[in-house]
Amino acid sequence: MSSLHLLFAALLCILSLTVQAVTRFTYISPESERDPRTTYDRELLRLALDKTRDGFGDYELVPAPYMTKARARLSIELNSFPNLFVMDSYSSTREDLGLAYVRFPIHLGIVSYRICFVSPQSQAAVSKVTDIKGLRQFSFGLGKGWLDVDILRYAGMDVVEVEGYEKLFKMVARNRFDLFCRGANELRSELLTHKDITDLLVDDALLLYYPLPRLFYTHPNNREALQRIELGLQLAWQDGSLQALWRKSFGPSIAFAKLSQRRLLRLENPFLEGINFDYRPYFYNPQTDRFGDQ
Repeated sequence: MSSLHLLFAALLCILSLTVQAVTRFTYISPESERDPRTTYDRELLRLALDKTRDGFGDYELVPAPYMTKARARLSIELNSFPNLFVMDSYSSTREDLGLAYVRFPIHLGIVSYRICFVSPQSQAAVSKVTDIKGLRQFSFGLGKGWLDVDILRYAGMDVVEVEGYEKLFKMVARNRFDLFCRGANELRSELLTHKDITDLLVDDALLLYYPLPRLFYTHPNNREALQRIELGLQLAWQDGSLQALWRKSFGPSIAFAKLSQRRLLRLENPFLEGINFDYRPYFYNPQTDRFGDQ
């Protein structure tokens, strides 16, 4: 074999090793072009992977098709996609599914603060509510499979489950239910992307709170990927780049929400038993504008 052939073979071998060194990670696509919910999660995954590139090698971040919460959980159970990481709220009811999760509350607790879209016919009455008992006279619309459904029902609320994120905005505007509550970080962008919906109104009086740590879930066999994401998030937290991404992503929405000017109503989340790390040091407190002041 000529020296040229040997060089070519060596190059092919190097290229093959390089290709093998690239690890694929998968995230869930948004439901629609107007759905901003997955943007931060995707960029946070990218940040964690960038922070660990030196130790774990290069990566490829690719989208999986949009799927409902139930379908996403099944995809993790079946390990349907390479290193699929799905954002979901922690719930003790899912412990027996055998899913693994990254021990880090990726939204830093901001989704625990809920502000509601309100139906036109209920807006005035909702603005006068002062306690949980008064809130029970109104109906809530939520996505099928969301943990919020169980939390609100536990608190004695009337909840309508809806299949399809986009339908919820139209249904609350058309008085199909009274309230559709969103995380304080989600409200502003959703209001902007759905401004074509007539009578889509935001309640300006109430702020609901229940602790809602959201985590990245994956199949337990993805051990190295799990370790990599957890390490990357911790490195990004320690050097402040995670908080910077969080503030860039959610700062305008938090300012828009005017959290300190609302009446705070606290609800219990009974599904936190069994979580294997302390999420509270990472949680954002809007009253102090700091993390960990719980």
